[in-house]
Amino acid sequence: MTSDNGLKVHSRTLVLDGRPYTLLGLRPGTTERFAVDEFHGYRHIVTHRSGALLLGSLLWGMAHRRAQNTVLVVDRPFLDPSPFDAEPSPSIVVVPTQSTPFGDRAARELRRQLPLSTPSEGTLRLRRTGFTEAVADREAWFGARPPRRFHGYDERHRRPVIGMRAGLLVLPGTTEWLREWAVEIGSLDPAAPGLGRGAGMVYDSIHTDFSLEVHVFDNYRDRVTAARLAREQVETEHPALRDPDALRPLIRERNTDIHVRMRRNRTARHTAARRDAPS
Repeated sequence: MTSDNGLKVHSRTLVLDGRPYTLLGLRPGTTERFAVDEFHGYRHIVTHRSGALLLGSLLWGMAHRRAQNTVLVVDRPFLDPSPFDAEPSPSIVVVPTQSTPFGDRAARELRRQLPLSTPSEGTLRLRRTGFTEAVADREAWFGARPPRRFHGYDERHRRPVIGMRAGLLVLPGTTEWLREWAVEIGSLDPAAPGLGRGAGMVYDSIHTDFSLEVHVFDNYRDRVTAARLAREQVETEHPALRDPDALRPLIRERNTDIHVRMRRNRTARHTAARRDAPS
């Protein structure tokens, strides 16, 4: 997927709020996928293990970007619907606040032009030096960080605010925040031992106000498939039901049933294959 020589991304120029922006995006052929879910007012980015590594790499690279007015956009076709109720996922925008302003007007103008249809103007590399080592020993990396000089209520007025803006999920971060989020996300591995891990999924809040969680599933793609099937079935069975708040719990319940059935069928196939294999 990547190398320590840098992560290749596509680049385009777009005028937003009266100034030219450099928009970075994933290259065609990238196989990692992401979804955005909302539950009880909280946003979740959902992906699989290689998606977590890619997202961490992107954040690490953006932390080291010094060019003015540069944002990273994760948009279709790299977005799946929510793996819980198949609601469409908003585009994800990463903003390095040390070099890039990104206000409401810029967000609205970007949202109106997505998905981008203009061809890439070139390829550049995002820096990855140090990322692999940081993810390999997360505790040591965080342990070596200098202590922060803020606490309690005052912190909320200085930290970046992750949230929805004009229909986009915007992650604005300083260099230090982006690096920390990169390591937190990149080290999420459902197969790794530890508390809350090794059970097929792992999640973490990547900001101190719990405004965003990242969930990593080892069966992420199956969950997306189950959610799509659940939505199709529920909408077919209830054609007059248009209220999203009424549809959502029905879809989530059906999704659970479909996913359990898919898992049982897979287990049965594996058992039959082992039984029939020549000894």
